[in-house]
Amino acid sequence: MNNYTPNPRTFRLEGFAELETQLVQMGKMFRADLAARQTVVKAAKTAMQGVYTSAVANAPYDEKSTGPIHLRNTIRLDARIPNKSDYKSIHVSETDAAIAVVSAKRSAVSLSQEFGNATTPMKAFLRPALDRNAEEVVRILKTELAQVIPAYIAKMNKGKKK
Repeated sequence: MNNYTPNPRTFRLEGFAELETQLVQMGKMFRADLAARQTVVKAAKTAMQGVYTSAVANAPYDEKSTGPIHLRNTIRLDARIPNKSDYKSIHVSETDAAIAVVSAKRSAVSLSQEFGNATTPMKAFLRPALDRNAEEVVRILKTELAQVIPAYIAKMNKGKKK
């Protein structure tokens, strides 16, 4: 039985004033949605790759299943600019530039595996994947943003000069 308990932690996040300044400048220079997709969304997706890999590796797998699709085959990584339905979540704010999500197909099977039910003990795989990789996600996101934003600005300015 897997009694997963989230690991509460505190992150000290710095440099967001500079990031916000860069994003506002890009929004003034280029189409904001395109700039966000080519920078922040790409960086978020890269940063969450480790969470995705961990979730797939730890998803319960039923060797006896006769079906062609197993729970781990439904896990996906998505990064995007938030849409109207995303804002319904308490975890997404109107000021979020991008979101990255590792999820499994929502079904009775995935929910009972992640949270357990009256007959199935919990075998969490999504939440522990994020918990184990949280510090790495922040490190990679910081590194990626430091690379992709200046590269995007240089690429777009080079294209304007032609």
